Amino acid sequence: MRISRIYLPLTSGGIKNRLVIEGEKAHYLRNVLRVKANQYLYFFTAAGIEYQAQIKLVEKRQITLTNIQPSARQPQTSSIKTTLIQGISSSDRMDYTIQKAAELGCQKIIPILTDFCSQKIPKHKYEKKQQHWQGVAISGCEQSGRADILKVNPICTLIDVVKDTADALYLEPTATTHIQQLPARFHDQQQIFIGPEGGFSPTEIDLFHRKNYLGIQLGQRVLRTETVAPVIMSALHSLYGDFKPPVE
Repeated sequence: MRISRIYLPLTSGGIKNRLVIEGEKAHYLRNVLRVKANQYLYFFTAAGIEYQAQIKLVEKRQITLTNIQPSARQPQTSSIKTTLIQGISSSDRMDYTIQKAAELGCQKIIPILTDFCSQKIPKHKYEKKQQHWQGVAISGCEQSGRADILKVNPICTLIDVVKDTADALYLEPTATTHIQQLPARFHDQQQIFIGPEGGFSPTEIDLFHRKNYLGIQLGQRVLRTETVAPVIMSALHSLYGDFKPPVE
């Protein structure tokens, strides 16, 4: 039987030999995962530590865990540190981008408003939208076996991010540099701008040029915005990261 795995926002000091889970997590375990007493469960915390526990009681409003101990084999973080600066796309597409980026080890996503964003989010809903995306990221981390959490930053503008970013990559179909040609400084750590459904505007491309950012392309096809994140993460891992075989 597959052992369920969830995230619990606990500190190391809050981990005892007995733990009571309440609220949404208890509801999720009981009604979605349908856990039963005496089953085992994995959970990981904000510190990036995974634990194994036994489910002692399944009650209407809470789940009680016992026999809690750190997992024998702790999940490893990604060997490359990737920040995706993603132009906000329509709801389902943005969720897909964040979910797949989380599964593939992305460290951070910065949602940005760009000239061609079709998704209009009222400013008073920014925080609620960020919380939703962070939940999507956590779900992707739970499913994929990560013990570190993909961080979703607050919504901001492209110009604000450019001001604070000295060196970066941006995706552009007309660029002449391929991902296999990345300079060595981008092999271990990358900050990558990805446009929304309409791509980047000429004004934004000009801004990237003035900042000396490196434009890269992903071959002869123009990809949907939600496809770019998993494709580029997979390519980076194949060339420089977790998809490479270990060195003997």
